[in-house]
Amino acid sequence: MPEKSNAVYIISVAAELAGVHPQTLRIYERKGLIEPFRTPGGTRRYSDEDLEKLGLIQELTAEGVNLEGVRRILELQSENNRLRSQVDRLRRLLGEAQSRTGADAPRTSVFQVNVARRRNLPDIRRDTPYGEV
Repeated sequence: MPEKSNAVYIISVAAELAGVHPQTLRIYERKGLIEPFRTPGGTRRYSDEDLEKLGLIQELTAEGVNLEGVRRILELQSENNRLRSQVDRLRRLLGEAQSRTGADAPRTSVFQVNVARRRNLPDIRRDTPYGEV
């Protein structure tokens, strides 16, 4: 949700800047595509981040993506950003841990080692509800 200090545009201004009707913004909000800040009196306030998201929504719908598809794309984008942040944090923590331990040896991940071991295993056939694998 946008912070109060960043949410400065009232609905009519945000709609004009985004090139849509104010009712369209209300529909986007109802569909969960955008969540403007609400003042204590209930007035919607939009931020620059909201306007960027509106631009993306307009671009996607112009390319033929329906609103449910747009919602899913936005969710996946948000999840992707969250996971990237998590990976960056974990890489930073790993680097800090390696610098504390003085680990200068080449990094071989457990995953790479396990994949190499699995190459020598025979295929196992199993009956599944969809036929044999």
